[in-house]
Amino acid sequence: MGVVNMSGRLSLLRVHDRGTKFGPPNDQVDVEVIIAFANRPGDFFGCQLRQDANGPAREGMLGLLRDGFNHGWTVHVDFDQQPNRRNSVLFRVWLTKPSNVGGGGGGVILDTVPQRARKRAAKAAKSSTRTTTPRPRKPAKKAARKRKA
Repeated sequence: MGVVNMSGRLSLLRVHDRGTKFGPPNDQVDVEVIIAFANRPGDFFGCQLRQDANGPAREGMLGLLRDGFNHGWTVHVDFDQQPNRRNSVLFRVWLTKPSNVGGGGGGVILDTVPQRARKRAAKAAKSSTRTTTPRPRKPAKKAARKRKA
C-alpha cells in the first residue's frame, strides 16, 4: 500500500528483548520497540534496536518516542503499510508540541505576568545576588574584661 503517516498522542510505549517479536502469528513484526496511538488502539508500530548501521538512528527514534510519551506531545511516524496488517514497522519519527506548551520549539509563550510582578521579581533577584559580609563578633575575653572594670 505504500508509505503512510500517522500522528497523535501515544497510549503505549513498550520495549522488549530481541527476537521475541510482537503480534499474532499472521501479523508479527520483528521489533524491540512497540508504540500505539490513543486514537488508533488496534494498530501497533515498532522499530528494531539492533547493533547495525541504523542503530544510532533507531536509538534516536526511541528517545523521541519516550519524550513524546512522557510529555504528551504529538508523535508523528512514517511506515510502510502492508495489506491486511495492523502491525507495522516504522522508519521515521518526529515530534510536535501543542501551541499552548511553552519552552521553545514552536511553543507560544504568552506574556501574562503584569509589569509590577516582573519588577518585584527582578528586584528580589537582584537583592538575592548581593553579598554582605557579616559583622565580626567580639572575642569573649574582651567582653569579660569590660564587665570587670
